[in-house]
Amino acid sequence: MASPICATNMKRGMSERQKVLSYWLMPSTPDALRFQAVIDALADQQSAPRFRAHLSFGSVSGEEPPMEAILSKLRGLTLNPVEIARTPSFTMSLFVRFAPNQDLVEARTLLASSPGFQSSRAFDPHISLCYGAPANADALEPKIAALLEKPVQFDRLVAMMVSLPVETHEDVAAWTQYASYRIPLAD
Repeated sequence: MASPICATNMKRGMSERQKVLSYWLMPSTPDALRFQAVIDALADQQSAPRFRAHLSFGSVSGEEPPMEAILSKLRGLTLNPVEIARTPSFTMSLFVRFAPNQDLVEARTLLASSPGFQSSRAFDPHISLCYGAPANADALEPKIAALLEKPVQFDRLVAMMVSLPVETHEDVAAWTQYASYRIPLAD
């Protein structure tokens, strides 16, 4: 099925912008609440926009990916957190990394085989806790460390309209939801 969203370039300053559908895996409500408390506190410290806890799955411009097959592979998806990590990258400045399982890898392969699939880096399943260097992550250390204590269940896949590259808090504030899909429960 063709998506009404096509790759479009827009000028913003000197950089080219491209609109894509970015697919996110969303934690179930109890898990989302644990992550959201930390995300909101860090965003408030930075005076940055709050964003929804999510695991970036991949981006597509053009046709929609094979959603039924992808959702089937994601059935009952639960991932184990393995570490808290930091990088100098704006979108991966402080995050919880997850151990991928075979179903997640196979679902990602299906998404990656879609026309218009885009990725600027290797798939590294994680939930970002903030964008840009945190102002004072040490003040939240116990809450951040607690995010490693339990597996996280994912129950939705959402498509978000995103302009690439994501480099500023203004870029984050401009994200809008395009579609939402329920991930089937485990049998």
